Amino acid sequence: MTSDVPGSEGSREVLISGMFDMLNFGDLMFPVVAAHELGLRGYQVQALSPTGATINLKQALPSRPIWSALDPGRSFSGILIGGGYIVHTHRMDTLREYRGQGIGAAVAPSVWLGSTLVAALRDVPVAWNAPGTPHPLRQGVVPLATAAFAAADYLSLRDAGSARMANAPTATIVPDPILGLDRVWPRDGLADDFSRLCAQLGLERKDRVLAVHVRQRSLGGEPIPSFADGLAAACRSLDLTPVLIGLGTAHADDRIARDVAAAVRDRGTPAVALDRPEGLRDVAALLAHARAYAGSSAHGYITAAAYGVPGLLVARPAYRKFDGLVAHLERPQDLVNNWAAALAALPRTLAATPPALPKAISAQLGQHWDSIAAAFATGPAPKRSARLRFAALAMRAGLDREGPGWAMTPFTTAKDRAAAVDGADVREMEPF
Repeated sequence: MTSDVPGSEGSREVLISGMFDMLNFGDLMFPVVAAHELGLRGYQVQALSPTGATINLKQALPSRPIWSALDPGRSFSGILIGGGYIVHTHRMDTLREYRGQGIGAAVAPSVWLGSTLVAALRDVPVAWNAPGTPHPLRQGVVPLATAAFAAADYLSLRDAGSARMANAPTATIVPDPILGLDRVWPRDGLADDFSRLCAQLGLERKDRVLAVHVRQRSLGGEPIPSFADGLAAACRSLDLTPVLIGLGTAHADDRIARDVAAAVRDRGTPAVALDRPEGLRDVAALLAHARAYAGSSAHGYITAAAYGVPGLLVARPAYRKFDGLVAHLERPQDLVNNWAAALAALPRTLAATPPALPKAISAQLGQHWDSIAAAFATGPAPKRSARLRFAALAMRAGLDREGPGWAMTPFTTAKDRAAAVDGADVREMEPF
């Protein structure tokens, strides 16, 4: 059935919202995986992000601003939220992508609460792509979060810790969807990418690559020269060549990758940096064909795991998402607290039988994507009342906090609003 009224009927496009305007490998992979999985189920995918900024990285889906979905001339089947560590309301102008625009406080809530509001106003279903919750939600946002969860046609989070932090006991717990990356880009299909990458990086031995990701905070204050001493020694003893990967330039990963690689070379050990990959496939190819992975990036570890590559995850800081991840994979031994422990564990990791994903994960991810597609196919009716209730609560909260002027901005002028702050210009005038 088709309709002249924009909404879900007659459209096979799904909008996925997340931090897709940020140069970070893990975040940028969610639309890619969603496009593949929902494409198999008859849908096209368009990415939404807080700013809609262009990411100059091959294979990254271009995004539009989240609020562009309010355009009444645009028709779509529904909104998919996530994934990533996005279920929070922290300021995000600590990241350079959101500095100096006056939007730092709005970025995080726009991705999940704002997207739910869009779904309510456009009368379309909303589904969740197993994002995570880093901390307990602040008390002031709990009623709105609870209403947003209730408005979801399909609600999923990526681990039990996230469900506790969000106080969302009804959420379906689903492993991170990037664990299904091998369904999108099979390992054998990345072989040519890996060979090209090795040639570009000057790697002569393709079978002894150690993929390494270092984020500054994972060093716990250890100076780079000291860390490089340990990494160089470990790689010499195990006959490995470390490739330092800049998985997230939003977190200055490119800079530290260059610095660590240079410091390791200064110690007489070959090392290179993939600090500015041309595309997402470059990163996936390296992780898929590395001998092992060691790093502080959850999605570096997840991608390696998706391709059966042994890995060590440096949980510093000790985010809850790390515990949930290794629990899904049934590999608690892969989680270490610091880099010294990671380097000490490398011989054991390399000697072990190459890991395989538990069979349950494939089944869970398949059911996850089926549930998302089913939510969009069913249409807006089942959760319409819950979405409208969320929209009403959001409007009421804005009025309570900012007064009626906030809600009436579209219907007034900037000049009148400024003058009405004290009303001095009309104090002596007769009422009209």
